[in-house]
Amino acid sequence: MKFGIDVGGTTVKIGVVEANKIIDKYEIPTVKETLFKDISLFLKEYISKKGIQSIEGIGFGLPGNVVNNYIYNLPNIGIKNINLVAEMGKYFPGVFVTAQNDANVAALGEMLYHNEYKNACMITLGTGVGCGIVLNGKVLEGTHGAAGEAGHMVIAEEYNFACTCGLKGCLETVASATGVVRLAKYHYKEYETKLSSEFTAKDVFDLAKQNDPLCLFVVNKVAYYIAKCIAILSVTVDVDVYYIGGGVSRAGDILIDTIKKHYKSLAHYAVKDVKIEAAKLLNDAGMLGAAGLISKEE
Repeated sequence: MKFGIDVGGTTVKIGVVEANKIIDKYEIPTVKETLFKDISLFLKEYISKKGIQSIEGIGFGLPGNVVNNYIYNLPNIGIKNINLVAEMGKYFPGVFVTAQNDANVAALGEMLYHNEYKNACMITLGTGVGCGIVLNGKVLEGTHGAAGEAGHMVIAEEYNFACTCGLKGCLETVASATGVVRLAKYHYKEYETKLSSEFTAKDVFDLAKQNDPLCLFVVNKVAYYIAKCIAILSVTVDVDVYYIGGGVSRAGDILIDTIKKHYKSLAHYAVKDVKIEAAKLLNDAGMLGAAGLISKEE
């Protein structure tokens, strides 16, 4: 038995995992001052209540910069400079503890769920754009823990929108939920549309399915930039499959099919047949992937 912990800005998702399947899951509030104490006390109570004699380990997916289990910065939570193994060791001495960036573990979780490939990439389209890469069944971390930060690939220079990371023209500025809205507002007066003055990314995709001119234009642009990102990644890491996840991905076929169309025109001939699919696990990917780190790194 393993525990997979997916730490978010509002809640911590805790998964109990056996044989790459989540058999139990819970949520607790994220409180930065007592985060790891809260998680540990919950786990101890669960272990005691279930009469569990031993566990294989505890894996974490963390929203920020994590290298070799050292937390440099979790900006959305307000935590910096913590040795995770030492911190968890206060409550679980001798238990194997490991961590990776949350986008990385989500990619691993999706790959473990499908159980078809050893090389995969997951691009998560939400408030921002996350990305994780798994090669030969192992998460690609990189020297600075920044491998797979495709959301900050400078790829939309024709707009050059400012990104929260300090750069301009990042994929995140046009392909996240806020990016979709930003693009629609930027082109609002250029096309006919049924969008009201206040709208969400979901509204854009819903109206695109009804052939709204502005919304079709925006979806096409968003898909183009995601496809361009995938085309660049494909000649860099050459994976079997790209999973598209996150709230924006729930737009469904209209987004995935348009990404595929653009990818075919942008991709190098050797990687034109790479698979691009909608992610299936949604909020469970991080828990399963975090637990999957244990067998991958022990």
